Amino acid sequence: MPFYPEAVLNDLRDHAAEIREFAEDEEETVEQYREALRDALDEHSASPLRAVLGPDRYPGALPTTEWDDADSPIITFDESAAWDNHEAVNEYGKNVLEGVTTIAADGSELGPTDEFTVPLGLVQVAWNANHHHEDGDYEEGLNTRILGPNAVTEKSDDEDGIRYPDGRAPGHERYRDEGQTVIDCIEQFSTCDPPPVVIYDGPLVPTFANTYSPDVRDDYYRRTMARVLAASEHHGVPVVGYSAGSSRTNIAKLLRRTYRDRLGDEPFVADSRILEGFTDNWGDRSQAFIHRQDGTVDAMQCRYRGDEYEFGTDVLFGYLDIPDGDAMDYLEFPGWVLRDDLLEYVFDVVRAEAGVGRGYPEIVQQADANAVLDTGAKRRFLALVQNFAEEEDLPIEWNAKNLSKERRRR
Repeated sequence: MPFYPEAVLNDLRDHAAEIREFAEDEEETVEQYREALRDALDEHSASPLRAVLGPDRYPGALPTTEWDDADSPIITFDESAAWDNHEAVNEYGKNVLEGVTTIAADGSELGPTDEFTVPLGLVQVAWNANHHHEDGDYEEGLNTRILGPNAVTEKSDDEDGIRYPDGRAPGHERYRDEGQTVIDCIEQFSTCDPPPVVIYDGPLVPTFANTYSPDVRDDYYRRTMARVLAASEHHGVPVVGYSAGSSRTNIAKLLRRTYRDRLGDEPFVADSRILEGFTDNWGDRSQAFIHRQDGTVDAMQCRYRGDEYEFGTDVLFGYLDIPDGDAMDYLEFPGWVLRDDLLEYVFDVVRAEAGVGRGYPEIVQQADANAVLDTGAKRRFLALVQNFAEEEDLPIEWNAKNLSKERRRR
């Protein structure tokens, strides 16, 4: 269908005043939140504020010890103030990362296949460890797993015994495999000195999984990330959940709870919009806050290496200003990183990786590139399954409708 830019442009002109008014109203709201944040830092100490807000009522965020040590929500990265080109960023990244092992794991999935009469799936997870040595010491691996018919189907609610393809099942399996791969890497590289830093592509607290059924939510998501956090603490290997351009409102929720009369009727705004009014330099970061968005973090409990772990108030978050993105990037990390005075080290490493990667951690980009399963990979997978079924005389046949489509494409 054709696209007529002139017609669209003319229609956009009719909306110009509305767009301008909307943006101006939002900016006024953002400024109210910024004023509230300034007042909160001036009027409240961390411990009394935590007591007033109460972790059980999920105020979005709670202050950490950094709250009392600073008069701004932003910890400035003054080193970059004099930089005027990306070469300075690269030089900083090289110096910070030299001799530091950074690790990432990422996955991809296929299926459930509808090309065959028997549904199948495939999960692939890649991991990378860059030791940043002059000799180019770099390690990587790839784990691939077939998902059988039972793994990619679910029973009918009618109790008729029929199983139907579950389009989300491969994604659940991939998530759990990614988590296990992260744990394997933590265990494998835990003796590195200085401590390696694992950068995970996404949050460590899987609030997004609350829309899934309780068994899927708990078994595949909450328990997986609880074990990742437990392994991190047990082995002393920092793990960071990295989300680019986040629109989260944890700090906004904290401020609404603190100043109900001022902000109770105002709409939520993204934390990054509030914080960007306090930033000056590339690489500035926010204070660390305790993650208290909802009950997800309370439910993240597990047993690892004989010890019990729970993370109710022991997952922290913060924001990092990497200007190539549309908003400040959102990071989650375990509480022990702050207690063990490793927070600046971790932010330096992540900042350096994001700088070298021109806006997104380089090590994560490498893992993603190695893990991706594209259209060509799916075609090769289908051909492999077909050949295998013929060799083993398995009852896997092409779906008639899809076979007809395939023949028309040839």
